[in-house]
Amino acid sequence: MITEETLTILDDIEALGDKIMSSRIFMEFKTAESNLESDEEAHLLYQAFLKSKGQYDEVMRFGKYHPDYRQIMLETRKRKRAYEMLPVVIEYKQKEVALQNLIDEVIVKIAYAVSDNVKIETGNPFFQKDESGCSTGGSCNCSV
Repeated sequence: MITEETLTILDDIEALGDKIMSSRIFMEFKTAESNLESDEEAHLLYQAFLKSKGQYDEVMRFGKYHPDYRQIMLETRKRKRAYEMLPVVIEYKQKEVALQNLIDEVIVKIAYAVSDNVKIETGNPFFQKDESGCSTGGSCNCSV
């Protein structure tokens, strides 16, 4: 049942989302995303990788017994590496990780504000509770 209190909490969550979207980290992510989307070289290399990945998926149906296994595996890795080494892609990935870390940190702080026994799956080992009970790996300088 939705109560006035539930609606207030939902409004607060929306406000928190707005704060994240107005943060420097989010703005830098959006700029990096825009730069990546408008980079022609990145687009061409990504398309080449996707084409190679299609061949890779076909080869993987037969595994190492496919006659072109070695060549296709090597080609796919080279194309993926060429794409991932573009400065615009590196910048995007860094900003994406920074934004994800911010969101993970917010989730952890909310969860532990509610209860120390909350289970959190952030996918980031940085936010695993250590033996002292600290959810930030001891780097927050908090006294638990």
